[in-house]
Amino acid sequence: MSKPARYVKHVKVSEREGAGEWKAERLSSLVLIPLALWGLWSAWALSGAGYDGALGWFRSPINATLLAITLLISVWHMNMGLKVIVDDYIHKPSSRTALLGLIGALCLLLAAAGVFFIVRLALGSAPLPAGLGA
Repeated sequence: MSKPARYVKHVKVSEREGAGEWKAERLSSLVLIPLALWGLWSAWALSGAGYDGALGWFRSPINATLLAITLLISVWHMNMGLKVIVDDYIHKPSSRTALLGLIGALCLLLAAAGVFFIVRLALGSAPLPAGLGA
């Protein structure tokens, strides 16, 4: 059971929690900087390569791995940021729990689908089975 919140002059005193989440957000931000630069460089390099050039880029194990890492860290960073927003602005416990569960499920679905499609492209398959694309 948690201790009741303490207040000094009507201001809630820190419970000394959340430092690990703060560090994780900063770490993911730092890791995303070189990955974003790599992504921009890759996009610039692929700008005139056409469809076959893009497929060749995806088939490179280094590019596919870096793209999957970028996706996973980005989704993790997004999940942490949205959690902070919900914790700060949603005060009803049941609503907060439902929103955090929904955000977690959507982030997990986004990460799984993204990695699935990256692996399909890296292995030389079409991103979607015939008839399901536009």
